Amino acid sequence: MKFTLTHKAIILVTIPLLFEFVFIAALAYLLNQAEEESTLVFRSANIGNCSNKLIKDIFELSAIPHNEIMELFASNGYKIKIETIRSDLKELSQAAKDNPSEQLIVKKSIASGEEAFILVEELEKTFQSGNLLGAIDQLKQLRGELRSCMQHMISNDLITMAQTEQQKAVEYHNKQLASRKQIQFLLIAGLLFNAIITIFVAWLITKKIVGGLGLLIDNNYRLVSGVTLNPPIGGSDEIANLDSTFHEMAISLSEAKQREKSMIEHSLDVICSLDPQGKLTAVNPACKRILGYPESILLGMNLRGITVEEDIEPLNNALSSAGSGETETKFESRVRQENGGIVDVLWSIHWVESASSFFCVGHDITARKEMERLKQQFMAMISHDLRTPLTTIGNYLEMLAAGIFGSLSDKGQHLLKVAENNANRMLTLINDLLDLEKAEFGGLKLDCSVQNLNDLLDQSIKSVANLASEKQVSLELAETDLVVYADPKRVAQVLVNLLNNAIKFSPSGGIIKVIAKVNDGMAFIHVVDQGRGIPEHLREAIFERFQQVEISDAADKGGSGLGLAICKAIVELHGGHITVENNKDAGSTFSFSLPLTKQDKVLDTTKTLVH
Repeated sequence: MKFTLTHKAIILVTIPLLFEFVFIAALAYLLNQAEEESTLVFRSANIGNCSNKLIKDIFELSAIPHNEIMELFASNGYKIKIETIRSDLKELSQAAKDNPSEQLIVKKSIASGEEAFILVEELEKTFQSGNLLGAIDQLKQLRGELRSCMQHMISNDLITMAQTEQQKAVEYHNKQLASRKQIQFLLIAGLLFNAIITIFVAWLITKKIVGGLGLLIDNNYRLVSGVTLNPPIGGSDEIANLDSTFHEMAISLSEAKQREKSMIEHSLDVICSLDPQGKLTAVNPACKRILGYPESILLGMNLRGITVEEDIEPLNNALSSAGSGETETKFESRVRQENGGIVDVLWSIHWVESASSFFCVGHDITARKEMERLKQQFMAMISHDLRTPLTTIGNYLEMLAAGIFGSLSDKGQHLLKVAENNANRMLTLINDLLDLEKAEFGGLKLDCSVQNLNDLLDQSIKSVANLASEKQVSLELAETDLVVYADPKRVAQVLVNLLNNAIKFSPSGGIIKVIAKVNDGMAFIHVVDQGRGIPEHLREAIFERFQQVEISDAADKGGSGLGLAICKAIVELHGGHITVENNKDAGSTFSFSLPLTKQDKVLDTTKTLVH
């Protein structure tokens, strides 16, 4: 059977408790015995005392001379002595009431006494009648009978009873003394034994509980110090289970530490720690590969010493920001390697208060930076080497279409139209790419001013009116008097892009509604169409670059997949958001927000601009 710590504690406490019960029972028995012996001593002593007093009083009465008896009669002294003897007999009878044999002896003495008392009463009557001589003669005649009655009152049985009770009283007294000694011995022995049991129980509890806790505390220090733990305690109680759990935790921590160490050692990123002054106090193997210095040189080196001079200030700002309590600080810097090379590193710095150190993770972004430089060069090449020629080609195509270089056949006109559309599409694609790059690198600037939102919406709708007419789609605007703070050209670019998409994917005879509302201090513009809608899993993705709902849309409907990405960039530059939701019946609603300068109601009147 497995005993828990609670079971063991109950058992250990029960042992002295049981002894206490036994000790109390024994003590109660001895006390009860002593009480009985005390009662017997009192009874025997009382009978002996009463018997001796009776004998003494009878002897005193029988020894009184004749002349004195008459004097006692005259002064009622003799009557008093008679009452004293009667009282002695009564007390003796009361003392011997529990012993039938003794009660019988006392009754005989009382009967003899009553006979003598009757004779004395007759004598007293004669004396009281005034016949003194007759009383003296009567006393002489009754003296023999009185002596006989006195002798019967003080019988041998009474004397023997008195002697026996006196002996019993002595014996009971001796037993009582012995019982007291036994009680004293029991008390002393019980106290000593109880003290021994208490010390033993305390020792067992100390050995099991305190000893176990001591091992746990020692294991705790060993775990912190990295020293091997003590062997398991063993057993099935709570301390043993706690010790077993502690060993399992230590194993788990050791495994986690090994995994963490392995991750740090095999990490592709720089992982290091800095003291408050910026000196490296710990590095992982990746530091040598990325930073270009061996561990022996890096340890103790100030990170500022290998940072390119122009990037030292951002490093200082990042350390100051991280040390001020921010959860994490990120920045980029260039590090000068031992061989003279330069590596770009994206740092993430976190201040650890308990260790008074900066925990740093550095990711090598040299390749990314190089790609960004190449990308910028490519975009510059597109802007200069492609957009300019395409613009020139577009101008020539317009001149051909105008007949400046002569008339063209119908087939030539058709081919010219195709070429003009392709040139415009390529030019739009290039402009979109350039706008996206500007937005990404902060080159896309806004020229914001106070604008009447209704005018912006009306102008944008008119710019796509021809396309809507060709597709036989109606455009409806809910007029509004809202005033926004925005770049009118960029807002028009967003609206035209959303309207073009709505027209492309709307069925013939469909209706596109443009509605402006106010919510949370922002103006929200909703473009509602009756097209095919947007699948739920693409509602976020369509605002990324080169994303189409269907792969065939680029060929069938035209477009590069950059329009919505540009819309998102422009709206976010204004401090707004752009989203899309499917309508309950059909189609979808694209919504974007702009900052208000005036918060008025939206007019409910709706007019059809194109049909």
